[in-house]
Amino acid sequence: MARVLVTGGAGFIGNNVVRRLLEQGHDVAVADNLSKGDIANVDTAKVRLIKADLCDASQVRGILSDVEYCFHFAAKIGGIGYFHKYPAEIIRDNTLMYSNLLDEALRSRSFKKMVYISSSMVFERTRRFPSKEEDIFASPPPITHYGFSKLIGEYYSTAYQLQYGLKYTIYRPFNAYGPGEVPEKEVGIAHVIPDLIKKVAIDRQYPVEILGRGDQVRAYTYVTDIADAISTLTFDRRTDNSDFNVANPKAYTVLALLRKIWRMCGQKGKPLKVRHLPAFKDDVKKRIPSARKIFALGWKPKVEIDEGLRRTYEWIISRQRKSG
Repeated sequence: MARVLVTGGAGFIGNNVVRRLLEQGHDVAVADNLSKGDIANVDTAKVRLIKADLCDASQVRGILSDVEYCFHFAAKIGGIGYFHKYPAEIIRDNTLMYSNLLDEALRSRSFKKMVYISSSMVFERTRRFPSKEEDIFASPPPITHYGFSKLIGEYYSTAYQLQYGLKYTIYRPFNAYGPGEVPEKEVGIAHVIPDLIKKVAIDRQYPVEILGRGDQVRAYTYVTDIADAISTLTFDRRTDNSDFNVANPKAYTVLALLRKIWRMCGQKGKPLKVRHLPAFKDDVKKRIPSARKIFALGWKPKVEIDEGLRRTYEWIISRQRKSG
């Protein structure tokens, strides 16, 4: 049993990791400002909830005093529209949160390892596919401020290890999806799967509007698969001071994804029709990961895209009915 803190533990991926850590018998605390996370995701009978603004160093002071592992999920995050709407907040807050936590980790006598949740967005401008972990050094830096903020966090992790000996593990989830991520009213603020399910099943759009030509390629990874990898492999010494793509490497275009969603919950008797809207600036055309490194540790995804889409759709519709 380990004493762990999960920042952003009320959020989408974070709360799934919290559940896995509790199942494994760990002593879990969650730090979250609840700006995006849902307090309903935190079982306060089992988890100590710390409501804190991690950008404020005074609120971070002492937060890791009796902690052995910190899983850092807290971040300014959203879809491609979110990245364009809040670039200054993203790069400022994501950098502040992580630097405050790293400095606090150095003060803690019990601390063992920092677990940094990066992003596939660090590979925004790569030309190497499937992208291996080491390709990060051969790729141009990301264009979006979110992607760059995540790359800064990776460099922070290695810098604190080199100078202070602070152990780390870096995980890069590739396009997480599943129950728990809420579609938003504004296009591009949420990620593409809840966005498309909302358009098809709730808004009943016809034709269905998509950004760009729909030829953007992504590899989508079900959230519980990501949670299994992060919650389990962190305690494996083979992950010390290393980085891992956490991904189901099977890739699909946005249009292929929409066709799957339409077959699942589209309007009966109507063929799919699409209206193409202007794409956001800097929308990445291709992001395909290599997962060989993490596969070699014994982890592999269990939930494939059709089953994952069905579960996600059912959760979104159930939530919609409850909210009226």
